[in-house]
Amino acid sequence: MALTTTGTLSGPVKDYYEKRFLLRAEANFVLAQLGKTGRIPKNAGNKVIWNRTTTPTAKTTALTEGTDPTPTGLSATLVSADLSQYGNYEQVTDILQLTAVDSLIKEVIDTLAYEATLTIDTTIRDDILSGGTVLYASGVAARNSLTSTDIVQVADIRKAKRNLGRLFARPHSLQRYVAAAHDDVIFDLEGDSNWVDAHKYTEKGIPNIYNADAGELYGTRWIRYSNASKLTNSGSSNDEVYVTFIMGKEFFGKSNLQNLETYVDSPSPRSALRLYSDIGWKASYAVKVLNDSFAIRLESGATA
Repeated sequence: MALTTTGTLSGPVKDYYEKRFLLRAEANFVLAQLGKTGRIPKNAGNKVIWNRTTTPTAKTTALTEGTDPTPTGLSATLVSADLSQYGNYEQVTDILQLTAVDSLIKEVIDTLAYEATLTIDTTIRDDILSGGTVLYASGVAARNSLTSTDIVQVADIRKAKRNLGRLFARPHSLQRYVAAAHDDVIFDLEGDSNWVDAHKYTEKGIPNIYNADAGELYGTRWIRYSNASKLTNSGSSNDEVYVTFIMGKEFFGKSNLQNLETYVDSPSPRSALRLYSDIGWKASYAVKVLNDSFAIRLESGATA
């Protein structure tokens, strides 16, 4: 992940802003932390590729002493996506002091780092929205039949886990599938007597490895994603429908942030009187659903 900073700032200050932006960005990723990282082949331009391997079968035939078995071969498919570029900048007036690491510049850097991660996570959310195997909460037959009272139930979670297991979707860490859900959905789940808050299991030595880790329920880790999809007027009587993804490994692929750059032009050369500073970022990114069968798209109502 390459970072450059432009402008007239000194080397140590540039390094400080670069590191601060990276740390703040990485600490805020929600969906991006769950994807399989692709690679950019040499001389491939803006193309990102992933290897999508098929699930191997058990080899139940005993080996003959001194004889190598015949390789059965692993089947793999190359999946690709093009990088897209995102970015933004803001202008801050000349009240900022340029002789030191200014608190106002730090605040802007922190805000833009959050904006960058929100941008990337939102592109993932939108690109995977139609992926996975759909499951409607509370046994409802269709999206347009869901009401606000059709909240996620224990039976829905158990069914999602069973279906993922049947399709040989591999769990994430600690043999847990991971769900990304809106705050309203997690609010309902927290009322279950078996819900375990994240801070409780981390205190017991189970690592809290996910950003926005909210808790665990029936062997599934739940991540709080405030920007999760809400489908307006999609349920019965125009109720909102919440989309929760319960995922195994390699459901979707993502790229590393390519050519991530932060800019601090202080003061901005575009201002004749140097009345403001330009502070911004840009990055290239790609995302692709790799295995539809490795996620359950659980659609439900929720207590708003």
